[in-house]
Amino acid sequence: MENYKQHQKSAILLMKTGGLLSMIADHLIMREVLIRYAKGERIKLTHRIVFELSLANFWGSFFSAFVSTWMVPKESGDYQSAGNTASCTAQGFFDSFFYGTSVLLNAILALTYCIIVRRGRRDEVKSKRSMWLILGLPPALCLLLASKPLFAQAYNYTDFYVCGIAEYPLGCLHENYDYECTRGSSAWELKVARFTCICFANLVIVGSVCSLVQHIISTERRMNTNSIQSSNVSSNKATWQGISYVAAFMFSWFPWYIWQWIRITTGMLTMSSFDSAALLYIISITHPLQGVCNAIVYFRPRYLKFRGRDSEELRLASAFRALDIAVPPILSTSPSYFLACTNCVDWRRALRQKNNDDVSLKSGSSQMGRARAHSNHIEQCQESSRAESSGSAQSATSPSHRLAEIDPDPPMAILTFILITRSGIEVLDRSNV
Repeated sequence: MENYKQHQKSAILLMKTGGLLSMIADHLIMREVLIRYAKGERIKLTHRIVFELSLANFWGSFFSAFVSTWMVPKESGDYQSAGNTASCTAQGFFDSFFYGTSVLLNAILALTYCIIVRRGRRDEVKSKRSMWLILGLPPALCLLLASKPLFAQAYNYTDFYVCGIAEYPLGCLHENYDYECTRGSSAWELKVARFTCICFANLVIVGSVCSLVQHIISTERRMNTNSIQSSNVSSNKATWQGISYVAAFMFSWFPWYIWQWIRITTGMLTMSSFDSAALLYIISITHPLQGVCNAIVYFRPRYLKFRGRDSEELRLASAFRALDIAVPPILSTSPSYFLACTNCVDWRRALRQKNNDDVSLKSGSSQMGRARAHSNHIEQCQESSRAESSGSAQSATSPSHRLAEIDPDPPMAILTFILITRSGIEVLDRSNV
């Protein structure tokens, strides 16, 4: 690949950015599950799996995507390489363990959704033994799989961005190489064994998705009456949620699978020898973003619930509520509050009144209470405008008064400009007096 060092530098920076975003997203998922647990709420089985999946992906993103070449041996000469053989071995082990656990948990999550939908099971675990079997088997299995290359000295730099299962020196397994490998002489066999396990997990995922899709098709054919339709709403939601998790997984991992297949079938070809910068950048963008994709799928139902409660609320405010983060006061103000206060003296009064309404409704806000507060606020703004219109004739002919007599429902940008201009005019009037 021409100009590989420059392409690699850009790819490493993309990896670090994507890894940081993925860590933040995984943190938000784990935080939300822990908040529910602290409140004493029942944690669904799928949410327990997603929690462990996010935990594994968090540390996988940290050691692989975010740290990347910081743990690569300095003698490699690659961008930001500052490690040694020991740090490279540790990075390869943690990358294999955490990302392997993430793949197996994705397979278990897809299989769980398939069982819940197809057999009509409840989204819960019946016994602690079953829970430990579901949540404890993937880490234990991945620990065994990651330990074999550790003792075989097969964790080495892969000439991409991270240490993993590879030979040292790079290319020594190729038939045209003149020297023997000093480390990782069985790297090809170990990579084939790991890739076989990953392919088996992906077969489980694909089979589960096919079963869910077939269930959707058969359910839609049977839904001829409203009663049948209403009884299958929750089942359809679980079905699409499971499919969304699988789509998020495939978006992140499928380009990486292509590259691993190329390496295995070409005698452990390195990225610098492969003439495709497009694949390099695609992997650098998609591979670290599994946490972000999982967070979108996980929080989407909560976001839609808040949007359904108050469709006039700003979308960013609904996103804050879905993430269980305090909404800033400026985002909690609906645009209709500003539009209703075209004739108010000061645009800040709308925000102040809206915050007062939110405080009064904090204990138990409802759709009716929110509408009542909204109507009371509009009445106060109208009373204020009538009080202004009953002023002296001199003030009635002032530029600020003429600005208030505009169309009562202008676009938001024009309204903001008028209100700010009017405040400035009033300040100038006071200074002249």
